[in-house]
Amino acid sequence: MFGVAALGLLIYGAISIANIDFESRRVDRDTLLIGVVEQGDLEIRISANGQLLPRDLELIAAQVEGRVARVHVAPGDEVETGQVLAELTNPQLVNAAEEAFSAWEGSVADLKGFEVELENGLLNQESQFLQAQFAFEKAKLELEAKRQLREQDIIPEIEFLQIQLDVTQLEQTIAIEQKRLDQSQDNMQTLLAVRESRVTQLARALDRANDRVGNLKVVAGIDGIVQELDVELGQQLMLGSPIGRLAQQDLLYAELKVPARQAGDVVVGQNVVVDTRNGKVHGSVSRIDPSVTEGTVIVDVDILDALPRGARPQLQVEGIIYVAQIADALHVGRPTFVRTDADVSIYKLDGAGEYAERVNVRMGRASVNRVEILRGLAPGDRVILSDSSDWQDHARILLN
Repeated sequence: MFGVAALGLLIYGAISIANIDFESRRVDRDTLLIGVVEQGDLEIRISANGQLLPRDLELIAAQVEGRVARVHVAPGDEVETGQVLAELTNPQLVNAAEEAFSAWEGSVADLKGFEVELENGLLNQESQFLQAQFAFEKAKLELEAKRQLREQDIIPEIEFLQIQLDVTQLEQTIAIEQKRLDQSQDNMQTLLAVRESRVTQLARALDRANDRVGNLKVVAGIDGIVQELDVELGQQLMLGSPIGRLAQQDLLYAELKVPARQAGDVVVGQNVVVDTRNGKVHGSVSRIDPSVTEGTVIVDVDILDALPRGARPQLQVEGIIYVAQIADALHVGRPTFVRTDADVSIYKLDGAGEYAERVNVRMGRASVNRVEILRGLAPGDRVILSDSSDWQDHARILLN
């Protein structure tokens, strides 16, 4: 009896061993990610990492040469337009401004004295003109009186002719004095304009000198946050030396780095959700860089919602760009190292889920975690989404 039982066990073991598949590559099922093919609407989304950047950024630079005397702010401080950030010293600029003021002040005094001199000369010319007019009027009265006396033969002809000649001469004298007066007035305006232009020139030089002295105070040009301020007390700065940067805190946009192979689907105006790790905000694609840098394309996103608290420039964010929606599409979870719009090899499980065979599948457009299937699979098919490079040379694998 014992022998019969032992013989049965041997036969059973032989049958079991005979059913074991020693040829197929074995893969641990627990290490695999398996997806099910579904049919329905597929939203194409692109995920990209990036950062928040200020829309309005001001580079702070030294407008004049000088030595740093005081520093009033530090990175992270909020500042307002016109607020003093740092102060420089430069005695030469101060002296130059004082000299410019003295030169301008002297030119103003000189202009006033010259104007008085010209006005006196003009008054003298007007006086001569009036004297000539009075003499002319007097001579005309005398001429009229002597004409009557001549008609009565009371005075000789020669006396009448003399007074007539005097009237003619005085009339010409008035015309000449009038021309002199007009010319004096014109000359006065011209000479004053020359002196006034000199005063204006020195006034502008004074303004420039005062501006240079005013630029010893480095001020903020915008309301914002001090991002950088790289100066030390006693440091000598040259004209144009960079000092730091200001950024407006409430005018930020997202700069996303989209993989170049997906950037072709991105267009201006598409909706974007930006995750700041402290809240999500909606945005819209505003610019797409035409060049590719290190395999990515820069995409700028305008933020449409109020940013959550703590959002600041250079904050790392993640953006989801909503590219399109495909109606009634066949799709599956996105396999590792998927290629879009291409024929790929993927392992499909059999009905029992014991084996997986390699099949050719045409992939369509890919989303963040789903990919479109154009042909090669049917709804309900189960496929391996994990990396299959270790057994890619096997047409069939056995799942433990």
